[in-house]
Amino acid sequence: MSPLQKPPVANDLKHRVIICLNKLSDRDTVSVATTELESIAKNLSTPDSFSHFLNCIHNTDSSSKSPVRKQCVSLLTLLSRSHGNSLSPHLSKMISTITRRLRDPDSAVRSACVEATFAMSSQITDPPFSTLSKPLIDLLTIDQDLNAQIGAALCLAAAIEAAPEPEVEQLRKVLPRLGKLVKGEGFKAKAALLSVIRSIVGVGGASSKGILDWLVPCLVEFLCSEDWAARKAAAEALGKVASIEKKLAKEHKATCLTSLETRRFDKVWGAVNILSIFISLGLAWLLRKCVQIISFFFFFFFFFNRKRLQFEGKKLN
Repeated sequence: MSPLQKPPVANDLKHRVIICLNKLSDRDTVSVATTELESIAKNLSTPDSFSHFLNCIHNTDSSSKSPVRKQCVSLLTLLSRSHGNSLSPHLSKMISTITRRLRDPDSAVRSACVEATFAMSSQITDPPFSTLSKPLIDLLTIDQDLNAQIGAALCLAAAIEAAPEPEVEQLRKVLPRLGKLVKGEGFKAKAALLSVIRSIVGVGGASSKGILDWLVPCLVEFLCSEDWAARKAAAEALGKVASIEKKLAKEHKATCLTSLETRRFDKVWGAVNILSIFISLGLAWLLRKCVQIISFFFFFFFFFNRKRLQFEGKKLN
Protein backbone atom coordinates (compact mmCIF):
# COMPACT_ATOMS: atom_id res chain seq x y z
CA MET A 1 0.00 0.00 0.00
CA SER A 2 1.36 3.46 -0.90
CA PRO A 3 2.40 5.64 2.10
CA LEU A 4 0.01 8.31 0.84
CA GLN A 5 -2.94 5.94 0.95
CA LYS A 6 -5.03 5.78 4.09
CA PRO A 7 -5.66 2.38 5.72
CA PRO A 8 -9.02 0.81 4.90
CA VAL A 9 -10.10 1.09 8.54
CA ALA A 10 -9.52 4.86 8.52
CA ASN A 11 -11.42 5.25 5.26
CA ASP A 12 -14.29 3.16 6.61
CA LEU A 13 -14.50 5.24 9.80
CA LYS A 14 -14.45 8.50 7.88
CA HIS A 15 -17.11 7.22 5.48
CA ARG A 16 -19.41 6.14 8.33
CA VAL A 17 -19.07 9.46 10.15
CA ILE A 18 -19.71 11.55 7.01
CA ILE A 19 -22.84 9.51 6.20
CA CYS A 20 -24.13 10.07 9.75
CA LEU A 21 -23.39 13.80 9.58
CA ASN A 22 -25.38 14.00 6.34
CA LYS A 23 -28.27 12.17 8.00
CA LEU A 24 -28.31 14.76 10.79
CA SER A 25 -29.51 17.31 8.25
CA ASP A 26 -32.69 15.32 7.64
CA ARG A 27 -35.37 15.50 10.29
CA ASP A 28 -36.47 11.94 9.51
CA THR A 29 -33.03 10.43 10.15
CA VAL A 30 -31.57 12.75 12.79
CA SER A 31 -32.36 10.40 15.69
CA VAL A 32 -30.78 7.37 14.03
CA ALA A 33 -27.72 9.36 12.99
CA THR A 34 -27.25 10.76 16.50
CA THR A 35 -27.39 7.30 18.03
CA GLU A 36 -24.89 5.89 15.54
CA LEU A 37 -22.45 8.78 15.96
CA GLU A 38 -22.56 8.40 19.74
CA SER A 39 -21.91 4.67 19.39
CA ILE A 40 -18.92 5.32 17.10
CA ALA A 41 -17.54 7.93 19.52
CA LYS A 42 -17.82 5.62 22.53
CA ASN A 43 -16.08 2.75 20.75
CA LEU A 44 -13.04 4.62 19.44
CA SER A 45 -9.92 3.03 20.88
CA THR A 46 -6.75 4.11 19.07
CA PRO A 47 -4.97 7.47 18.61
CA ASP A 48 -5.57 7.26 14.85
CA SER A 49 -9.28 6.62 15.27
CA PHE A 50 -9.55 9.62 17.61
CA SER A 51 -7.71 11.76 15.09
CA HIS A 52 -9.87 10.76 12.11
CA PHE A 53 -13.10 11.17 14.05
CA LEU A 54 -12.11 14.61 15.34
CA ASN A 55 -11.07 15.73 11.86
CA CYS A 56 -14.53 14.89 10.51
CA ILE A 57 -16.17 16.89 13.29
CA HIS A 58 -13.78 19.82 12.92
CA ASN A 59 -14.27 20.10 9.17
CA THR A 60 -18.00 20.71 9.52
CA ASP A 61 -18.49 24.31 8.45
CA SER A 62 -21.04 27.03 9.10
CA SER A 63 -23.04 26.05 5.99
CA SER A 64 -24.18 22.88 7.77
CA LYS A 65 -27.58 22.92 9.43
CA SER A 66 -27.88 23.77 13.10
CA PRO A 67 -28.47 20.17 14.30
CA VAL A 68 -25.23 19.12 12.59
CA ARG A 69 -23.21 21.94 14.15
CA LYS A 70 -24.67 21.30 17.60
CA GLN A 71 -24.18 17.54 17.47
CA CYS A 72 -20.56 17.89 16.38
CA VAL A 73 -19.87 19.96 19.50
CA SER A 74 -21.92 17.68 21.77
CA LEU A 75 -19.82 14.73 20.60
CA LEU A 76 -16.81 16.41 22.21
CA THR A 77 -18.63 16.19 25.53
CA LEU A 78 -19.32 12.48 24.98
CA LEU A 79 -15.74 11.81 23.90
CA SER A 80 -14.32 13.56 26.96
CA ARG A 81 -16.53 11.63 29.36
CA SER A 82 -15.92 8.32 27.60
CA HIS A 83 -12.16 8.47 26.99
CA GLY A 84 -10.73 11.10 29.34
CA ASN A 85 -6.96 11.45 29.24
CA SER A 86 -6.67 9.17 26.22
CA LEU A 87 -7.62 12.31 24.32
CA SER A 88 -4.76 14.39 25.75
CA PRO A 89 -2.77 14.50 22.47
CA HIS A 90 -5.88 15.75 20.69
CA LEU A 91 -6.96 18.44 23.16
CA SER A 92 -5.72 21.34 21.01
CA LYS A 93 -7.77 20.06 18.06
CA MET A 94 -10.85 19.79 20.26
CA ILE A 95 -10.39 23.34 21.55
CA SER A 96 -10.01 24.56 17.99
CA THR A 97 -13.36 22.97 17.14
CA ILE A 98 -14.92 24.80 20.08
CA THR A 99 -13.50 28.20 19.18
CA ARG A 100 -14.74 27.82 15.58
CA ARG A 101 -18.29 27.44 16.88
CA LEU A 102 -18.36 30.36 19.33
CA ARG A 103 -19.50 32.79 16.63
CA ASP A 104 -22.46 30.54 15.84
CA PRO A 105 -25.75 32.50 15.66
CA ASP A 106 -27.59 29.57 17.29
CA SER A 107 -27.43 29.88 21.07
CA ALA A 108 -27.95 26.11 21.41
CA VAL A 109 -24.65 25.53 19.61
CA ARG A 110 -22.85 28.00 21.89
CA SER A 111 -24.39 26.34 24.96
CA ALA A 112 -23.09 23.01 23.69
CA CYS A 113 -19.63 24.61 23.48
CA VAL A 114 -19.81 25.56 27.17
CA GLU A 115 -20.89 22.05 28.14
CA ALA A 116 -18.10 20.51 26.05
CA THR A 117 -15.49 22.82 27.58
CA PHE A 118 -16.64 21.85 31.07
CA ALA A 119 -16.32 18.15 30.19
CA MET A 120 -12.90 18.60 28.59
CA SER A 121 -11.59 20.56 31.58
CA SER A 122 -12.81 18.03 34.11
CA GLN A 123 -11.97 14.82 32.22
CA ILE A 124 -8.81 15.57 30.17
CA THR A 125 -6.45 16.57 32.95
CA ASP A 126 -2.98 15.47 31.80
CA PRO A 127 -2.18 18.59 29.73
CA PRO A 128 -1.63 21.86 31.66
CA PHE A 129 -4.78 23.89 32.23
CA SER A 130 -3.29 26.69 30.11
CA THR A 131 -3.62 24.43 27.06
CA LEU A 132 -7.36 24.93 27.39
CA SER A 133 -7.51 28.42 28.90
CA LYS A 134 -5.01 30.31 26.72
CA PRO A 135 -6.92 30.01 23.40
CA LEU A 136 -10.08 31.21 25.13
CA ILE A 137 -8.32 34.14 26.79
CA ASP A 138 -6.71 35.10 23.48
CA LEU A 139 -10.08 34.94 21.76
CA LEU A 140 -11.57 37.22 24.42
CA THR A 141 -8.94 39.88 23.86
CA ILE A 142 -8.92 39.73 20.06
CA ASP A 143 -12.38 38.90 18.72
CA GLN A 144 -14.84 41.80 18.39
CA ASP A 145 -17.87 39.60 17.70
CA LEU A 146 -20.38 39.68 20.56
CA ASN A 147 -21.32 35.99 20.28
CA ALA A 148 -17.67 34.97 20.26
CA GLN A 149 -16.93 37.13 23.30
CA ILE A 150 -19.88 35.73 25.26
CA GLY A 151 -19.10 32.16 24.25
CA ALA A 152 -15.38 32.42 25.04
CA ALA A 153 -16.11 33.98 28.44
CA LEU A 154 -18.70 31.36 29.42
CA CYS A 155 -16.42 28.55 28.21
CA LEU A 156 -13.50 29.96 30.20
CA ALA A 157 -15.63 30.27 33.35
CA ALA A 158 -16.82 26.67 32.90
CA ALA A 159 -13.25 25.46 32.38
CA ILE A 160 -12.04 27.19 35.55
CA GLU A 161 -14.86 25.79 37.67
CA ALA A 162 -14.44 22.25 36.29
CA ALA A 163 -10.65 21.98 36.39
CA PRO A 164 -9.15 19.89 39.23
CA GLU A 165 -6.02 22.07 39.06
CA PRO A 166 -6.82 25.39 37.35
CA GLU A 167 -3.29 26.91 37.67
CA VAL A 168 -4.35 29.59 40.14
CA GLU A 169 -1.10 31.56 39.89
CA GLN A 170 -1.49 31.95 36.12
CA LEU A 171 -5.11 33.03 36.55
CA ARG A 172 -4.02 35.55 39.18
CA LYS A 173 -1.60 37.05 36.67
CA VAL A 174 -4.23 37.29 33.95
CA LEU A 175 -6.88 38.84 36.23
CA PRO A 176 -5.68 42.49 35.82
CA ARG A 177 -5.77 41.97 32.06
CA LEU A 178 -9.38 40.82 32.27
CA GLY A 179 -10.22 43.70 34.62
CA LYS A 180 -8.87 46.19 32.10
CA LEU A 181 -10.73 44.43 29.31
CA VAL A 182 -14.10 44.45 31.06
CA LYS A 183 -13.85 48.21 31.67
CA GLY A 184 -12.92 48.93 28.06
CA GLU A 185 -15.58 50.53 25.89
CA GLY A 186 -14.80 48.22 22.98
CA PHE A 187 -15.57 45.03 24.90
CA LYS A 188 -19.27 44.14 24.64
CA ALA A 189 -19.78 40.95 26.67
CA LYS A 190 -19.24 42.54 30.08
CA ALA A 191 -21.64 40.32 32.05
CA ALA A 192 -20.04 37.16 30.68
CA LEU A 193 -16.52 38.40 31.47
CA LEU A 194 -17.59 39.33 35.00
CA SER A 195 -18.62 35.70 35.41
CA VAL A 196 -15.06 34.70 34.49
CA ILE A 197 -13.72 37.06 37.16
CA ARG A 198 -16.13 35.50 39.66
CA SER A 199 -14.81 32.04 38.76
CA ILE A 200 -11.19 33.15 39.19
CA VAL A 201 -12.05 34.60 42.60
CA GLY A 202 -13.75 31.30 43.45
CA VAL A 203 -10.53 29.29 42.97
CA GLY A 204 -8.42 31.74 44.99
CA GLY A 205 -7.14 33.90 42.14
CA ALA A 206 -7.83 37.15 44.02
CA SER A 207 -6.15 36.26 47.31
CA SER A 208 -4.10 39.40 47.74
CA LYS A 209 -4.75 42.91 49.00
CA GLY A 210 -3.30 44.42 45.83
CA ILE A 211 -5.81 42.62 43.62
CA LEU A 212 -8.84 43.35 45.80
CA ASP A 213 -7.89 47.04 46.04
CA TRP A 214 -8.68 47.45 42.33
CA LEU A 215 -11.08 44.54 41.82
CA VAL A 216 -13.71 45.48 44.42
CA PRO A 217 -14.06 49.10 43.20
CA CYS A 218 -14.30 47.75 39.65
CA LEU A 219 -17.14 45.42 40.62
CA VAL A 220 -18.87 48.12 42.67
CA GLU A 221 -18.80 50.41 39.64
CA PHE A 222 -20.71 47.82 37.62
CA LEU A 223 -23.50 47.76 40.20
CA CYS A 224 -24.68 51.00 38.60
CA SER A 225 -24.44 49.72 35.03
CA GLU A 226 -27.43 50.23 32.76
CA ASP A 227 -27.04 46.58 31.73
CA TRP A 228 -28.99 44.50 34.26
CA ALA A 229 -26.98 41.37 33.38
CA ALA A 230 -23.74 43.20 34.21
CA ARG A 231 -25.20 44.42 37.52
CA LYS A 232 -26.23 40.90 38.42
CA ALA A 233 -22.84 39.44 37.42
CA ALA A 234 -21.00 42.11 39.41
CA ALA A 235 -23.14 41.42 42.48
CA GLU A 236 -22.46 37.69 42.19
CA ALA A 237 -18.73 38.36 41.82
CA LEU A 238 -18.81 40.52 44.95
CA GLY A 239 -20.63 37.72 46.72
CA LYS A 240 -17.82 35.35 45.76
CA VAL A 241 -15.25 37.83 47.09
CA ALA A 242 -17.18 38.07 50.35
CA SER A 243 -17.38 34.29 50.79
CA ILE A 244 -13.86 33.36 49.62
CA GLU A 245 -11.77 36.31 50.81
CA LYS A 246 -13.50 37.00 54.12
CA LYS A 247 -10.57 38.61 55.93
CA LEU A 248 -9.45 40.78 53.02
CA ALA A 249 -13.01 41.70 52.02
CA LYS A 250 -13.80 43.30 55.38
CA GLU A 251 -11.61 46.25 54.47
CA HIS A 252 -13.96 47.07 51.60
CA LYS A 253 -17.20 46.38 53.46
CA ALA A 254 -18.14 50.01 54.12
CA THR A 255 -17.72 51.02 50.48
CA CYS A 256 -19.68 48.03 49.26
CA LEU A 257 -22.51 48.53 51.73
CA THR A 258 -22.87 52.16 50.68
CA SER A 259 -23.07 51.21 47.01
CA LEU A 260 -25.36 48.27 47.61
CA GLU A 261 -27.67 50.38 49.73
CA THR A 262 -28.37 52.53 46.69
CA ARG A 263 -29.33 49.38 44.77
CA ARG A 264 -31.59 47.89 47.44
CA PHE A 265 -34.65 48.27 45.23
CA ASP A 266 -32.92 46.78 42.20
CA LYS A 267 -35.02 44.01 40.67
CA VAL A 268 -31.85 42.02 40.04
CA TRP A 269 -31.89 39.53 42.91
CA GLY A 270 -28.09 39.35 43.04
CA ALA A 271 -27.75 42.88 44.40
CA VAL A 272 -30.14 42.17 47.27
CA ASN A 273 -28.49 38.83 47.99
CA ILE A 274 -25.02 40.33 48.11
CA LEU A 275 -26.14 42.97 50.58
CA SER A 276 -27.02 40.27 53.08
CA ILE A 277 -23.63 38.63 52.52
CA PHE A 278 -21.67 41.76 53.36
CA ILE A 279 -23.88 42.51 56.36
CA SER A 280 -23.29 38.96 57.57
CA LEU A 281 -19.54 39.56 57.29
CA GLY A 282 -19.78 42.59 59.51
CA LEU A 283 -22.00 40.84 62.06
CA ALA A 284 -20.23 37.47 62.03
CA TRP A 285 -18.03 38.27 65.03
CA LEU A 286 -20.96 39.64 67.06
CA LEU A 287 -23.11 36.64 66.17
CA ARG A 288 -20.44 34.23 67.39
CA LYS A 289 -20.17 36.13 70.67
CA CYS A 290 -23.94 36.07 71.13
CA VAL A 291 -24.01 32.31 70.60
CA GLN A 292 -21.22 31.87 73.15
CA ILE A 293 -23.01 34.04 75.74
CA ILE A 294 -26.35 32.30 75.20
CA SER A 295 -24.66 28.91 75.52
CA PHE A 296 -22.95 30.07 78.73
CA PHE A 297 -26.22 31.20 80.37
CA PHE A 298 -28.05 28.08 79.19
CA PHE A 299 -25.39 25.90 80.79
CA PHE A 300 -25.62 27.68 84.18
CA PHE A 301 -29.41 27.75 84.06
CA PHE A 302 -29.49 24.02 83.45
CA PHE A 303 -26.83 23.37 86.13
CA PHE A 304 -28.47 25.42 88.89
CA ASN A 305 -31.96 24.25 88.01
CA ARG A 306 -30.75 20.66 88.33
CA LYS A 307 -29.22 21.41 91.76
CA ARG A 308 -32.44 23.09 92.88
CA LEU A 309 -34.54 20.08 91.85
CA GLN A 310 -32.15 17.73 93.66
CA PHE A 311 -32.35 19.88 96.83
CA GLU A 312 -36.16 20.02 96.75
CA GLY A 313 -36.26 16.28 96.21
CA LYS A 314 -34.21 15.69 99.35
CA LYS A 315 -36.55 17.97 101.35
CA LEU A 316 -39.59 16.00 100.24
CA ASN A 317 -37.95 12.75 101.28
